[in-house]
Amino acid sequence: MDILNLKDKIATILSKADIETKRWDDLQPTDPEYMLYSPKPVGYHDTNEQRFLFQNILVGYTPDQTILDIGCGRGDMCNFIKEFYDLALSYDAKPLYTGIDHNPLMFDAAKSRYDYDIQLGAFEPSRLNNHDWVVAAGLFTQRRCVTEDADLQKLFIDVHHMCELSDSVVAFNLLSPINNKHHEGFFYVHPGLVLDMLIEKYRYVSLRHNYSNDVYTVIIYKF
Repeated sequence: MDILNLKDKIATILSKADIETKRWDDLQPTDPEYMLYSPKPVGYHDTNEQRFLFQNILVGYTPDQTILDIGCGRGDMCNFIKEFYDLALSYDAKPLYTGIDHNPLMFDAAKSRYDYDIQLGAFEPSRLNNHDWVVAAGLFTQRRCVTEDADLQKLFIDVHHMCELSDSVVAFNLLSPINNKHHEGFFYVHPGLVLDMLIEKYRYVSLRHNYSNDVYTVIIYKF
């Protein structure tokens, strides 16, 4: 995909606001389709925000690479990859994708909406095969421990496990505390701290803090 086609593709996806997408965004918890189509149960304000953040996690990814999606929810990233690379236009084409999520409601939703068989369980003790890419979109945005120090330690333990499962690239996003209002229950990590610690351990690391006021992406390259 050349640069002009890539720009057109990104613009098309990120500006997509058809009737169906608006309907998904307006679904309420009492609606029977809420768990299947609303972006809110999987942690996004609206569908275009979800697409935008997926795009910024997957910079450099190509669909011939295997990808492991940690905390995959319904498996929406797999569907995004199919849409972005026009794989849905090919008969039986699908990304080399594996998703895992600990929530049985997400497992059921993935099966009902896409007919995907994502793996059910926490990724840390699971026996997962290595993949080219290992990603986590939104997995580390909520507080998971009693203290911030424990959350930070847990983050680096999880990132290390992701690196063990990756043959090429690890990518994830975090909430930035810089010039942002901090909301209760969410985990904010200073990008400078993250970059310093990960470079010291993994060396080949990039951080992109240039596409959102709230979120940044960290990418670790396995060379």
